[in-house]
Amino acid sequence: MTTQEDARKKMAESRQQGEHLKESMLNRSEEKLNRPESSDIDEEARELMVEQRHHDKQLKKTMLSRSEEEIGIGESNQEQDSDRMR
Repeated sequence: MTTQEDARKKMAESRQQGEHLKESMLNRSEEKLNRPESSDIDEEARELMVEQRHHDKQLKKTMLSRSEEEIGIGESNQEQDSDRMR
């Protein structure tokens, strides 16, 4: 398996895990919304969703950066930028 395929696979797995987590949180939130103490739960659900979104963005950014380093995209772009500045 190539580095790109491996990176795609990991990103797909991460996306699936994120979707599963979001779906679970949504289901729990919907169940708890029907209860009187829902305002605390709403806030907790919002905070968890924000944390998950932040985590997903960081994971994608890290995986993209690593993939670029492994296939040399980052280096070639830096070289091109250096050449342009000369």
